[in-house]
Amino acid sequence: MARPHTEFIQTQVLPWKTLGDGSSRPGADAKALSYDPDSKAVTAIIKYPIGWSLPENHYLDSDEEFYVLDGELWVGSVAYVKGDYAYLPAGMPRPSMNSPKGASVMTFHEGTHRTVVGDAPVGLYEPARLIAKIESTKMSWGHPSDPVVAATANGAGRKLLREDPKTGDRTWLLQFGPDDPAKMTHGRTETHPVVEEVFLLDGEISMPMGTLKPGAYFWRPPHIEHGPVGTRKGLFGLFRCKGGPLTTAWSDTESPIDWNPAHRPILPPHLAPLANATYDPDLQY
Repeated sequence: MARPHTEFIQTQVLPWKTLGDGSSRPGADAKALSYDPDSKAVTAIIKYPIGWSLPENHYLDSDEEFYVLDGELWVGSVAYVKGDYAYLPAGMPRPSMNSPKGASVMTFHEGTHRTVVGDAPVGLYEPARLIAKIESTKMSWGHPSDPVVAATANGAGRKLLREDPKTGDRTWLLQFGPDDPAKMTHGRTETHPVVEEVFLLDGEISMPMGTLKPGAYFWRPPHIEHGPVGTRKGLFGLFRCKGGPLTTAWSDTESPIDWNPAHRPILPPHLAPLANATYDPDLQY
């Protein structure tokens, strides 16, 4: 069973769950955004309370990727603050973890994500895959990889955080817009051959199934036609693709952009009761 199509959920409506002993982060709170029941991979927002710590020498049995939304998180002697990114491979030695000031962290676990006290088995950790820390706020904006987006999107920019040399999987930050609905009335639909995963950090996106606000999240399987899209306020999001590099097949014809779409998200059964849940727009997630 593959990870289900989720498009989209405002993460503000999801409940927090305190993680217990035996979890990867005991004592922290988490919101699971999507989950693969086969591989046990999960995307979650983890909220570390002030003073949280995991003082023992340990490792994770699967890869962990994260982006700090706010606060401060320490892994050993490395401090991560808002906008910082890391990719920590399975088996990487972690002398400790702690969050003296508290933190909220967008976290991607690529497997069972068990915290194991002690040293990892020889050969599990591959140092060449480590991205110890990227301070994304200090990066310059480059051009989007897709030439259509680069040529047509207003103010489009990309910050590439990771590209796996073997699989082509990528993680990046993307911004563009705002658009003028009076001038931008039509757009093309698109499909990708791989998974596209997005967390909206700021702005909004108008799509046929609704308008995504800050804190919106989707996991879109390959070959799902979507769009056209527009943004009145501009958008700034954290993007990932899984299963290879993200390429785009654009439709030959354009369709009208719905600037006031009805809210009709695509949700797996366990999230369906939250489809029309209201939330506090002042909350970020």
